[in-house]
Amino acid sequence: MAQAVRLAGWAGAAPRSVTAGGVLRRPDVGAAGAVLGVAVPSKVRTAADVPALHRPWCVAVGMGLLNVDAGKAGAGPELSRWEALDEKAVLDGWLAGLRAVCAAESDRRFPDSVSILVSAALGVLAVDTVSAGDDLFGLVHAVLHSRPELYDRFSYTTVDRYIDADTGRLGGLLDLLAMFGAVTGGPGEERITELGRWALSRLKDEEPVSIDADAAAGQVVATLADVAGDQGKWVAVQSWLATRRPAAAADELLAAATGTCAALRLAAVSVVIGLGEAALPAWRRAATSPDLGPHARAVLAAWEDSDPPPADGRWLAVEFAAGALTGAGPDEALSCVYDAFPGPELDSRLVAVNASGHPEGTALAEALAAFVASGAPRAVDQALQLKVTLARWRPPIWRRVLLPATATLADLHRVIQVLFGWDGDHLHVFTVGRNRYSDPFHDLDETDDEYQVRLNTAFAADTTIGYEYDFGAGWRHEIALEKILACDPARTYPVCTAFKSDSPVEYWSEDDPTDPEPFDLTEINHRLRTSEENAPVSAITTPHGPRTG
Repeated sequence: MAQAVRLAGWAGAAPRSVTAGGVLRRPDVGAAGAVLGVAVPSKVRTAADVPALHRPWCVAVGMGLLNVDAGKAGAGPELSRWEALDEKAVLDGWLAGLRAVCAAESDRRFPDSVSILVSAALGVLAVDTVSAGDDLFGLVHAVLHSRPELYDRFSYTTVDRYIDADTGRLGGLLDLLAMFGAVTGGPGEERITELGRWALSRLKDEEPVSIDADAAAGQVVATLADVAGDQGKWVAVQSWLATRRPAAAADELLAAATGTCAALRLAAVSVVIGLGEAALPAWRRAATSPDLGPHARAVLAAWEDSDPPPADGRWLAVEFAAGALTGAGPDEALSCVYDAFPGPELDSRLVAVNASGHPEGTALAEALAAFVASGAPRAVDQALQLKVTLARWRPPIWRRVLLPATATLADLHRVIQVLFGWDGDHLHVFTVGRNRYSDPFHDLDETDDEYQVRLNTAFAADTTIGYEYDFGAGWRHEIALEKILACDPARTYPVCTAFKSDSPVEYWSEDDPTDPEPFDLTEINHRLRTSEENAPVSAITTPHGPRTG
């Protein structure tokens, strides 16, 4: 951490250029090494090639001592407060730094790999009868194999970075833990420290939930309601599902959700939808249920490629909003209502909520009216100014765009396609912190539903997120939140307000070279306003919640 502070002070004195991945470029590696007294090889590509330098850099970024933005690194907001931090803040900063190093050294496809490996190794060392002289790798492997919710998120290419080819020991991982003070002792005699035990407890709190195979269905549903994201729910319930036929599991979960509340029903529905065709008999039996019937009819309509009754759509809109009220709070619930019920003012929307026939409609309307009367900030009144930059391009290529704060990542995907002239024929994925999101239709591993994440949520913890389109070509974008603005009622969103450089040709060929099409701001905004596929975000009225098709 002391090294991280020195690096941040050095970069803060004169901001340094960094790569698209936020890594120090080659011209500055030698100077940074001198700041820390670290020997730097004569040939390096970036600071990432020098772990003794790159790890303190990652710690500084993770702690907020360094700020990386727009290709530059400078002093972060926490640097000036560093000397005054209390013990809790220092510990939290230390853990944030460890997480940052774990993320930087993980396989890009499995961003939790090193964190999982660290947690498993600390867990093994925390057992009094185990020492690092034992087969640590074998013991860690056994831990991961016994935890499918972890094993599915782990890549063994991660281990190659830390394992000694000659001895088979996880010497590199133990060196990393020793660098952070989580273990102590010489080779073969490493022991976990009190700091390591504290880190282990925090890391375990963040591990995916796993539901016991013998848990009652009601307990399963209650646990799932507290797990974030459809992917998280699906991972949590795997051990429980493994002991049941899918059709029987669907019946158990839907029966347990009957007569409960919106939050519990939505949790059960999310998993049963994931069971696919095997759950259709259970959905047919639930179609006449007062509270699960709208869900069942929507699912069955999706399978039959038909539309559910409009009344069911209104009922489900209130269901999603009521579930959001319980989980995310009144601001998200209000956003759900604005999504589903168009109207000139709140009162007309609340009338529609009450008229939906949903058992929680009245309570929802009252809670939303009280929230609005409190004067608290509302996401439905806000717009976000985003800068979307195509990574690793010189000269820089970027677009500045305004979208409602309540737009989803799916909306942002469609906007980016217009801004850069991509044709939309390839897969894409968003990276938000440690989580990945994409279109559920493509069923990408380790991704959640981009339709369920609003931009105000995506940017709540981090001002920069990632977006990759066409995994073969690797069109990687960095999306930075620049400002939060009040929505202008006279303006149609989304709207592009500035740009730099023309977009590269998506299918460029040496045999038939083509020049980039000039970026026309007026034409791009016309397309954003009028394209059927990229309809204005304000016109999107799909209820926010689990999708059935």
